[in-house]
Amino acid sequence: MKGTGAGVATALATAGTALLCAAVWSLLALTHPGVPGVSERYFFDGVWVAVGLTFALAGLFLVVNRNGQALGALLLAAGLLQVLRMVLLLAAALAGAGPAVVAAIAAVVLVADIANAFVVVGFPLWLPDARLPGGIWRCVTVLVAAWSALLAFADTARVPEWYGLPNPLHRTALYAWLDGWLSPYTFDLFAASLVLTLTVAAVRWWRLPGPHPYLRVVMAAYVVWAALAAVPHYVGDYPAWLPYAVIVAGEAAWMLVPIVAFRRDRQLSLDRVTRRYLAAFAYCALLFVVVLLAAYLTHRLHGTGPGAHWWQVATAGLLGASLRPAARGVGRAVDRYYYGERAHPYQLVRQLAERMSHAVNPADAPPLLCRTVVQALGLPAAAVRVRTRSGLRELARLGTLDPPGVRFPLTYEGAEIGELLVPPRLGQSELDRQDREVLRLVADQASPAIASLGLYEDLQASREQLVLAREEERRRLRHDLHDGLGPALSGLRLRIDAASADLSDESEVGASLTEASTGIGQAITELRRITDGLSPGPLDSRDLADALRRLADTLGSRSLRVTLDLRPDPLPALSAAVEVAVYRISGEALNNAVRHSGATVARLGLHVLPDRVTVEVADNGTGFPDHASTSGVGLRSMAERAEELGGTFTAGNAPVGAVGAVVRAVFPRGEADRAAGRAGAES
Repeated sequence: MKGTGAGVATALATAGTALLCAAVWSLLALTHPGVPGVSERYFFDGVWVAVGLTFALAGLFLVVNRNGQALGALLLAAGLLQVLRMVLLLAAALAGAGPAVVAAIAAVVLVADIANAFVVVGFPLWLPDARLPGGIWRCVTVLVAAWSALLAFADTARVPEWYGLPNPLHRTALYAWLDGWLSPYTFDLFAASLVLTLTVAAVRWWRLPGPHPYLRVVMAAYVVWAALAAVPHYVGDYPAWLPYAVIVAGEAAWMLVPIVAFRRDRQLSLDRVTRRYLAAFAYCALLFVVVLLAAYLTHRLHGTGPGAHWWQVATAGLLGASLRPAARGVGRAVDRYYYGERAHPYQLVRQLAERMSHAVNPADAPPLLCRTVVQALGLPAAAVRVRTRSGLRELARLGTLDPPGVRFPLTYEGAEIGELLVPPRLGQSELDRQDREVLRLVADQASPAIASLGLYEDLQASREQLVLAREEERRRLRHDLHDGLGPALSGLRLRIDAASADLSDESEVGASLTEASTGIGQAITELRRITDGLSPGPLDSRDLADALRRLADTLGSRSLRVTLDLRPDPLPALSAAVEVAVYRISGEALNNAVRHSGATVARLGLHVLPDRVTVEVADNGTGFPDHASTSGVGLRSMAERAEELGGTFTAGNAPVGAVGAVVRAVFPRGEADRAAGRAGAES
C-alpha cells in the first residue's frame, strides 16, 4: 500500500504495544486496589498512562503522514516507555520483585522520564519543519538533551518508592548532591530552558521561507502550556498539585496539536486496513481517558457509599451505549482527516445537488461547482467551461490554473456540453485516484444545471462576436475614409481652388468652381463627422494608453488631479471593441467625477490580464446618492457597453472608511478578443 512500509508497520506495532500495556495496567490496577499506592494514586498514575497514549497517537499520525517522521518516532518511543514503566512498576509490586528486577525497572523508568523531558522541553527545537536544527544549533540540542537527562534523573530519584517498592535511585550520592544543589533552582532552570528553545524556534521560523499557518497553533499551544506550568511557581500561594496537574494534563492536550499542524501528505492513499488501525488506536486512547475520568469522578463523588454501586452501573451502561456511536465517529474523523470530503463522496454530491436546486439564477451553478471543488475538496483551483458555437467559453474560475489542470467532461443526454478543469494538489504531478473519482461524480451531478446555460452562452457569444466584428469593421472603415477618401477630397478641392484662382470673379465658370469647392468642403466636414462617430478620434491617431493619458490630462485641472494606472505598461494589443468600450467608459466616468462629485483626486486604472480586462475610476468626492447609485443615462450607457462584451459593470460608493465613488467594468478576454487584438495590431 502506498505510504505504508516498514516504518509504518513498526509504528503501528509500537502503538499497539503501548495500548496493550495500558490495558494490562488498567486490569492490574482495577483488580488489586489493596496494593499500597494504587487506590489513592490511581487517577494520577492513570493520567501518566494517558499521556503515554497521547504521545503514541501523535507519533503514529506523524509517521504515517510521512511529515515529521523523526519527531513521530521520538513520540512513539516516549509514549511506549511512559506506559511501559507504569505497567512494569505495578506488575513488579504485585509479584514482589527483588532488588535486581527493581533496579532494572528503575533504569526503564529513568529512560522514560528522560525521553518525556526531552520531548517536553525540546519540542520547540523541532519547529517549524519537524526536524532538529543543524549547524551551530546542534549545541543547543545537545545542551537541552543533557539538561533533560539531569532533570529527569532528579525527578525520578526524588520519589522514595513506587507502589511500595523502594526506589534504588533515591539513595544514590548523585541524587543527594543534585537535591542539595538543583532543588532550589529547578523551576528557574526549567523556565530558562523553555525560553532558550522557544528563541531557537523563533529564529529558525524567521529564516525558513514560506508561511507556516498551522504551526502557529502549535507554538501558541506550547507557549500557553509553558506559561501555565511555570508562572504559578513564581506567583506563590497556589495549590501544591497545580503545577503537576498543569504539566501532565497540558502535555496530553498540546501534544495532539502536531497532528493538525504537521499537515498530512496529500499524496497519501492509505488502504482501509491502515485507516482502521489508526481509527482503532485513536478510539482506544479516547476510551481509556473517558473511563479514567469516569472512575475518578465516581470515586470522588460517591466514594464507597451506598450509592456508589448504582452510580458505577449507570456509568458503565452509559459508556456501553456510546461505544458504537463513538467508534463510528472516530472512524469518520480519521477518514475526514486524510481525505476531507473525499471520504464521503456521495454525501458531497448530495449537498451539491441541494445547493444547485436552491440556486435561483442558473448562472450560479458554475461558481457553485468551483467553490465545491476548491473549498470542500481542498483542491487549489477549478474552472468551468461550456461549449458554444465559437468554441469553449469560461463561465467561472476559482484559483489559478497553473498547470492548466486535468479535464473532466461535462455531459448531458450523451453530448459533451463543456468541461471542468482542476489542477493537481500542491506538490503533486497529477490527481490521485480518489480525487478523480469524486470529481467525476461532481461533474456528472452539475452537468444538467450547466447545460441550461448553453443556449444563453451561445447567444452571448454571438452577440460578442457581432460587437467585435462591428468595431473592427468600424475601425477599418474609419481608416479607409480618413486615409483614403478624406485626402482625395482635400486634394480635389485644392485643385478646384487653384483653377478658380486664375479666373475672374465675374466669370460664370469661376462661380461654378467656387460652388463646387464649397460643396467639397461640406462633404469633408460631413466625412469627419461620420468618421468621428465610427470610433473615438484619439484612438485613430494614437494607441489606447496614449489616448487615456490625453483624456486624463484634458479632464484634469487645478481643482481635480487625475492619475492613470496602467498594468502592464505598455499595454498588450486589444480588440477594437474592448478599446472603444474602455475609452468610452473611462471618459464618461471621469466626466461624472468632474461635473458631479466635487472630488479633488480621481484615479483611472486599467488592468489587462490574460483572461480579463478591468477598468476602474475612483474619486474622493461625495459619492453616489443612495437612491441614484445605479440610475442615470451615463451609468446605463456604461453598463450596456460592458454587457455587450459579456462583462460586468458596478457603480457604487467606496467601502466603509473611505470616501468617494467607484465605477468598475470587467470584460472577459477570450481567444476571439486576443486574436482580434493581434489582427488590429498587425494592421
